[in-house]
Amino acid sequence: MSSLKELSERVVVLLYPKPLTKGDVIGIVATSSGVTGVFRNKLDNAIKQIEDLGYQCLESPSARSNEKLTSASPKQRAEEFLELYHNDQVKAIVPPWGGHFLMDMLPYLDFEALRKVHPKWVLGFSDTSTLLFSLTLKAGVASAHGPNALDFGSSPVDPSVLQSLRVLGTSTGELFEQTNLDSFQSEWSKVTEDVFPPYNLTEKVEWKLLSGETETNFSGRLLGGCLDTICKLIGTPYAPVSQFLEKYKEDGVIWYLESDDMNSTDIYRTLWQMKMNGWFENCRGFLFGRPTGYEDIGDFILEDAYKNPLSDSKVPIVYDVDLGHMPPQLTFINGAYAEVSYENGRGRIKQTFK
Repeated sequence: MSSLKELSERVVVLLYPKPLTKGDVIGIVATSSGVTGVFRNKLDNAIKQIEDLGYQCLESPSARSNEKLTSASPKQRAEEFLELYHNDQVKAIVPPWGGHFLMDMLPYLDFEALRKVHPKWVLGFSDTSTLLFSLTLKAGVASAHGPNALDFGSSPVDPSVLQSLRVLGTSTGELFEQTNLDSFQSEWSKVTEDVFPPYNLTEKVEWKLLSGETETNFSGRLLGGCLDTICKLIGTPYAPVSQFLEKYKEDGVIWYLESDDMNSTDIYRTLWQMKMNGWFENCRGFLFGRPTGYEDIGDFILEDAYKNPLSDSKVPIVYDVDLGHMPPQLTFINGAYAEVSYENGRGRIKQTFK
């Protein structure tokens, strides 16, 4: 049996895709659910607005199909993704949105082969983070947790969504900085055939530190995604987390996590499972997004869900961060070196591509 040291040596140096620039082609493929109904029109608007920004778009055949909650079979979704990834003209891939079953296309991806192709950015969140997580851990390619393609369909496009493209324009060795946003959306406005409203920003953003202290600073390599989906990779070949933790043990890891449709007990059980599998070793801190579809169970509240499994780690736990399903959100790069500062409800994150 291979030792952890031997396994860690197989983790290759992290690759950062080339900076995204105006004129580049952005591929749109439904790696999980496809787009139907009025959201097809919103996708049209997203493509138009992306192209108005100076980029080109290339859409895969199944992006507007959906049956049994997926755009196509696992094999076909993988093939359409790979066709874009192997296309030298395509510099970034942005699925329209997430879904439920992206994990079943992972067996059809050859991550060793993906490592040998010129890396390109894959951007998205929700179920898309399942792909991002495996792409970074298995192929050693940095990936971007941020807006989905449909977020570019709101009129006007939110500044946080536009910022994600600027993040993808960062060169290896450079850094970018993001600060907390001012307000967030608690409810989605209705999308119709010809109305694609902007985010309904009604709530004040306030990051919170679980310890109750007023300030903290920490740093490490970013890794994370949607709790609902990446936890399903535990025990599979698609989440070699231990090797990543060992390789970057000197830097340590910052976990960024968000959830959708998980109550307080779901979150606790999931974090406990991840901890028991060694995922939180060498952790330097946690960033939790605002949960959606959430409810407390009895007197077991959100803070308990974070504190019970994580308090013995003795690292900062920051929550209600601009991350995930309750927009707008910042962009987090899996594998990037991050420096986080928090003071009195406000936060700042520097990410360096090194």
